[in-house]
Amino acid sequence: MKKNLIYFLFINICFTENEDIVNILEWDTSVSYGFLSEKNPVSIIEFSGLYNFDKQSENYVSIGSMLFASGIGCGYKYYFQSKYTNSLFISFGTFLSHLGTADDTGMTIYGFSFSTGYSIIKRDKLFLGKKNAINIGLSLMHMGDSSIGAFPYINIEKRF
Repeated sequence: MKKNLIYFLFINICFTENEDIVNILEWDTSVSYGFLSEKNPVSIIEFSGLYNFDKQSENYVSIGSMLFASGIGCGYKYYFQSKYTNSLFISFGTFLSHLGTADDTGMTIYGFSFSTGYSIIKRDKLFLGKKNAINIGLSLMHMGDSSIGAFPYINIEKRF
């Protein structure tokens, strides 16, 4: 699974259109909180590192947590319009989450997720940062034990 992730990230970097890459190629950080996430399926609060390729695409690495659960995720997110305007998006990534306590009663889940959603940009004075958005959508998961699942998510993302 680690090999597949490395290949996935390498392919994204190689085949990204770089017309705006000089102006936007940089790392951002974001915090999101709400009911689950497109980046990490098991999270109420999530911290992410975002590598911007252009105005429409980014790679992410995230760490999320909720009561008695925590996880990590990484992947690629593409916005159909600019990420700084209201836009539909798709996201593809991998995740690893541990549910329960650290002893033998806990459960670890891992797999791939494909998410689609809509990002609504907020421009209030209350929201500070580069981008503030409400993300709403649906994630489909294929877990390591060959089971599948789907879940809705809604969260507020603040990018710095």
